[in-house]
Amino acid sequence: MTEGREATFERRYPLRRHFRRWGLPAAVATFAALLLLVGFGGKRLIEGVYLNLAEGRAQVIDLAVTEQAPAPCRKLVEGQAPAEVFAGSGGDKLRRALEGEVKELGLAQLKVYNGRGVVVFSTAPAEIGKPDASPAFLSAARDGKKTVVKKPQPDGGALYELYVPLNAAGTATRAVFELYESTHQLNEVLVATLLPAIAVPGLLLALLFWGLDQLVRNAQADIDGRAALVQELRSKLERLVSGSAVNAAVSSVGRGRLKLEKIRCTLFYSDIRGFTGFSETRALAAVVEFFNRVKDLQVAAIDAYGGDVDKMIGDAVLARFQDEDAEARAIQAARRVLAEIAAGGFERQVGIGIFTGEVISGAVGGERRMDFTVISDNVNIEARLCSAAAAGELVTDTGTPVAAGTDEGFGAEEEISVKGRRDALRIRRWSLT
Repeated sequence: MTEGREATFERRYPLRRHFRRWGLPAAVATFAALLLLVGFGGKRLIEGVYLNLAEGRAQVIDLAVTEQAPAPCRKLVEGQAPAEVFAGSGGDKLRRALEGEVKELGLAQLKVYNGRGVVVFSTAPAEIGKPDASPAFLSAARDGKKTVVKKPQPDGGALYELYVPLNAAGTATRAVFELYESTHQLNEVLVATLLPAIAVPGLLLALLFWGLDQLVRNAQADIDGRAALVQELRSKLERLVSGSAVNAAVSSVGRGRLKLEKIRCTLFYSDIRGFTGFSETRALAAVVEFFNRVKDLQVAAIDAYGGDVDKMIGDAVLARFQDEDAEARAIQAARRVLAEIAAGGFERQVGIGIFTGEVISGAVGGERRMDFTVISDNVNIEARLCSAAAAGELVTDTGTPVAAGTDEGFGAEEEISVKGRRDALRIRRWSLT
């Protein structure tokens, strides 16, 4: 199994971290976009309302002054100079009518343009008679569009200029009214209208994501707990079976039956000499303590040199060493075991056999019960080499020390006959003495 798959299978998925890193920012961004859309839409809606109100006011003013001073009104529309109109007959009446409508409607300011863009009336008298070709006026005069323009004031405030055309539909624009409204009034309406529309969904969204965060927190706790149980289970399984077996089982999840494969490895086989006689003359507790101490010592040495305990068969240990320097690591592990047992004052010692060759590795057995191990004739040879080793002695095939590059301390080559094999085996021995 690869390191990546093992890590993926057993990793604690950081659900809550991802939720807070991606989910919450996405929610905030969504809510911010919603605020912008609602604000923009609300502003357009309120502006539209004000433009419609402004159009109604312009029509009221137009109707009122036309009824009160029809002749001067007609002259202004036809293009006569405003100064001449207001100075002539009925001009004063027209001025009073316009000023009265401004006061009655509560307008901050008012301008009236004829179709050619000349200011024919303004609450600022100095502007009367001057032309205005602003984009807002042109849009109202040419296209008949009502327009809102925000205009800063010297005192730091602002006014909304509302451009409203009259008689724009189907005929040339007769006049354009420019009404002024305070931004405070419009903004107050905007805030009063939009605040509930934004606050209520925002509160509900906040409650929703708080609830989701609590749900994700509980889910993360469950994920962490299950991951911890998986890791604990793996740790316990590795104490019962080989690490290779656990890794193979993990890698096969979702992929069907465990596969068999041919591999080349160095096998390590050890056996406690005289253990049967020892166990017959000792109390059970003493036998178990001795057995556990010897096994712990061997497993520690095998692990230290990168080996994997395949199985424990009674008082014997079968381990495998694979990949680079497998032969050298197996020999080093065997020497460490023999040295530590000799130095530890144990009542019994072990014999160790090492053999390098090809084996079949994988799960063998029936559907109900399987064992992950190595099988081949080379495993049998390995067991025979162990049997040929005396207490405190290591026996290897002749090729393993050569491949390890460390034949120091090994005896000369010799041949031995083993049960079940016609040909003799060539071996070398190593011992502490």
